[in-house]
Amino acid sequence: CEGEEQMYVISFEISAFMVSFLCLAYCLTVKHRQYKLPKGIRSVLSSQHFWFLIMLLTNMLSSVSSVTGVGLTKLATNETIVFWQYFFHALYFAFHTTLSLAFGLYIINVTGVNLSRYKVLTILFFVPYIASEVLVLTNGFTSLCFYMDAEHIYHRGVLMPLLYGMGAFYVVVGFAVFLKNMRVISKADSIAVGVFVLIAAAGIIVQAVRSEYLVELFFESLACLVMLIVLEEKAKHVDPSTGLLNRLAFEDASRRLFLSKAKSRLVLMKVNEFDKLTKDFSAQTADALLVRIASFLNEIAKEAEIFSYRRGEFAILFKEEIAEKADSFSNAVVERFQETWSVGNIQVFLEAIATIADVPEDIKNYKELENLLSLNYQKAHAGSYLVPISEISELANVRNYEEALKEAVNEQKLYLKYQPIWSIKEQKTVSAEALLRANVPLLETLSPEIYIPLAEKTGLIREIGLIVFEEACKFLASERFKASGIRYIELNLSIYQIAYDNIVERFEEIRSKYGVPTCLINLEITETAGAIDQTKVLETLEKFRELGYTFSLDDFGTGYSNFVRMIKSKFENIKIDKSILWNLIENQSDIDVLKNLMLFIQNQGSAIIQEGVETEEQLKLVEECGCDYVQGFYFSAPLSEDDFFQYLEKEKNGP
Repeated sequence: CEGEEQMYVISFEISAFMVSFLCLAYCLTVKHRQYKLPKGIRSVLSSQHFWFLIMLLTNMLSSVSSVTGVGLTKLATNETIVFWQYFFHALYFAFHTTLSLAFGLYIINVTGVNLSRYKVLTILFFVPYIASEVLVLTNGFTSLCFYMDAEHIYHRGVLMPLLYGMGAFYVVVGFAVFLKNMRVISKADSIAVGVFVLIAAAGIIVQAVRSEYLVELFFESLACLVMLIVLEEKAKHVDPSTGLLNRLAFEDASRRLFLSKAKSRLVLMKVNEFDKLTKDFSAQTADALLVRIASFLNEIAKEAEIFSYRRGEFAILFKEEIAEKADSFSNAVVERFQETWSVGNIQVFLEAIATIADVPEDIKNYKELENLLSLNYQKAHAGSYLVPISEISELANVRNYEEALKEAVNEQKLYLKYQPIWSIKEQKTVSAEALLRANVPLLETLSPEIYIPLAEKTGLIREIGLIVFEEACKFLASERFKASGIRYIELNLSIYQIAYDNIVERFEEIRSKYGVPTCLINLEITETAGAIDQTKVLETLEKFRELGYTFSLDDFGTGYSNFVRMIKSKFENIKIDKSILWNLIENQSDIDVLKNLMLFIQNQGSAIIQEGVETEEQLKLVEECGCDYVQGFYFSAPLSEDDFFQYLEKEKNGP
């Protein structure tokens, strides 16, 4: 259309150049850690900051090319000027296509999606970009994208909508990836990305409809400015002492890592007792050492991201594409810490420990990572060395169990199940053992054998014991129990509960509250408590006996041999540990050992309960050995209160 060049408004593109230039200049001159590109081509290509810089650069170059091409239209009086006019128009599309690609890759990296994990999708992702560049490069022969008429006026070609469509493709893909993964970034960052996408999309739509208003690049430069202010400019994410990314940056990166389900390897490194350096030397010397260590880590980490999440403690993130380098990095750290560190005239020998964790195999979520970081893991021996992640994770599990146990106690999520105890002589269920369970996710499927020792260690066992005793008393006071014919309930009493002076008084308060006779309660004490002061134990047991309680000795055969002397303390029952029975099944020649053991116990005046009976063969074996009672999955697993009474009813009525 003749005179079309008169209608172009290039002031928007000049403004776009100025905005992009200022943003790029700031990014390249500021000393903030995030603007320093990582080493290695793979890390660079997966860096959101790299693609942000590419967007700014291509926006600038696109603006220059467009303004120059439009300006030369008025000067197109000879073939040389016409060539350069055409050249700058072609250059505009080449740069602008790259800008669209950079936009899509920027959004993908902001949300933590690792595109390289999906080879087919990666290839498909680049197809529009390659096709666009081919169209632009061959346009001189085809004139499908644009052409100059005889009067050197610019016109859109028949495939120009396709070129815009390919650019819009990356906006749409970026927006779709953002919507799907927006939970991996903070609310403020999500808003910034959303505004960024909408502004860029608005520019494309306006220019596609009204080509004379060259606003697309201006809108995109404004979108980049928004991202620079809100998302990219994060000086608070940099540790001022070392120049490394700090704990806040590590939290953001970690949340993004876990929520995006990206695979990676994480090296956690700790300089042992670093805070002591400030006392031994000075704060300045300690800071100088930190800078030296940070410089060393930067030198050997190369493509990885390094975070200083606590003074003297570092996290190094190796993304999936460079994960294999975590081993050599860790070995280099240990090797370096075999030597001294120097600051001025001071020579200091430091020790460090490091561990390598695979994400998400070893650390599944951010909460698990937080627990690891807060463990304050203590060194097992002198020197610098690698610690297996399993060793540290076990400590984290212990802490997790402790926290879950506290939750169960504080929120009243403890309850009891009842496992029948069957009489061989009477051929029916005559009693049951009350077994603790916790209605919290982490402990729900976990055996109490794992978390009860933790309760004993932390002192929670006292409160747990009182809760269990009260729940059992409620059960014993119920009308359903009174009509059941069950003679008594076996109730575990931790030997550590006996360490508290008023345990007998507290139990009596609860029992009296529900009016439960002491004859209905048989307290089980484990044999493995031989290390506890036996005098204290015997005194407490005697107080209970005087009140009418009876006792069983639990897990007989697994504890301290000196505790066997307590058999003379009138235990109603001796419960033989299941491991003894299971081992005898494998070693038939040792059956006489079990027979003699049971005979010995019966001669002491105690009845025998064999735990862990799970098969008919095991039942027959313990019957032959002279056992009195059996307990195990052959009869029933531990049951809820309702299920227990239904079990008794079914047993009473027969098959």
